[in-house]
Amino acid sequence: MRSVRRIFNDKTGATVIEYGLIAALMSAAIISGVGAFGGSLSEVFNTLSNTVQNSTASSN
Repeated sequence: MRSVRRIFNDKTGATVIEYGLIAALMSAAIISGVGAFGGSLSEVFNTLSNTVQNSTASSN
């Protein structure tokens, strides 16, 4: 908690800007990673759904 206070009380501004840039880069990486994973996961569920539908149709 003290380190957070120290960041916000820093009068030079350089440290705050650096932490802001790091946070922005981490956010961008997380968002792009989640987007890529979401697309892959959607493909997996579509394939699974098609497989189940085809196996159900062929068993009737």
